[in-house]
Amino acid sequence: MTSVPERQQPLDDTELRHLLPAAETPAVQPDRQRQIEEFLMSEITRTPEAAGPARPESRNRRRLLIALPATLAAFALAATVAVTTFGNPDTAPVRGDRVPASVVQVTAGDTAGLAGAVERISLAAQSTPDLVLRPGQYVYVESTVSYLMGSLNADTGEEKTWVDKPHQRQIWRSADGRTGWLTEEGKTAQGGEALKSDTAARLRYPSYDYLNTLPTDPQVLLQKIYTETAGGGNNGPDQEAFDTVLAMVREQAVPGKLAAALYQAAARIPGVVLVDNATDAAGRVGIAIARTNTTTGSRDEMIFDRTSYTFLGERGVQVTEAFGVKPGTVTANTAVLKRVATDAPGRPPGTGKA
Repeated sequence: MTSVPERQQPLDDTELRHLLPAAETPAVQPDRQRQIEEFLMSEITRTPEAAGPARPESRNRRRLLIALPATLAAFALAATVAVTTFGNPDTAPVRGDRVPASVVQVTAGDTAGLAGAVERISLAAQSTPDLVLRPGQYVYVESTVSYLMGSLNADTGEEKTWVDKPHQRQIWRSADGRTGWLTEEGKTAQGGEALKSDTAARLRYPSYDYLNTLPTDPQVLLQKIYTETAGGGNNGPDQEAFDTVLAMVREQAVPGKLAAALYQAAARIPGVVLVDNATDAAGRVGIAIARTNTTTGSRDEMIFDRTSYTFLGERGVQVTEAFGVKPGTVTANTAVLKRVATDAPGRPPGTGKA
């Protein structure tokens, strides 16, 4: 059974020395090494919600696997920022699972239409019937996901980036968040893996039960988010708050009133804008509530249908070059296809198969 790990603190100096080449290794220049350290220090706090089982370690090749951006990739097995191994070639996706990174025109967002769009999005959320779990049921979310990945050969300094082929991700979560199941193409064992957590639910890792205890006043909710995420990362309080909203709506059944409050709270975060054109992983075009992470240079977007204003998915777009990723590169893309209650973990709704 797979545990849900936690990590609240950045890597310390000892851990970084294990991840990075020794000081006498000339292949990686000091400036590049500092860049890698800064990336890890800023992103390692975004622990994946469901890390896969440990793989055997091989030190034949010292290769550092990095997923970009952690804001969206953190919740996926494919995007474990804390490096899985130093050099086991089996940890990287096979070439058949890689596709060229999409590059889009970076359109500037603005605040001019933000308030009106958020009002319509909030009304749509409140008018949608809440997903209610009966005792023993699970929240089931099915998505299409894709992430930009990268590797660094610490001996040669060679860097490579690739994009995961868009693939299916299915997750089941119990009402208390303690148990569940995850199936993700190419990331979990055949048939999926059981999830277990001994940690109480919280803002970044909410459960169905926990969400139903939260305030629905946008300002009160936003203050709670800022207070409870203070000091939790290296991207600044505003980005931490925005990332927390993303984490709360991503793979849970959020009550309509709370969802509306979350979207209204997000719009009050400094730096948040409305993007008029954003496409999810299923090719659906919508509008987005977005914010650019000044540490990673990537803009994180919550995408909504431009007619019904329902939540579609997320996208990360590189706005400024960072870590060798060019502007316009789509660094992450997801599309929520189904969100329902189900009776058993590991059993897709509407099937008799576990």
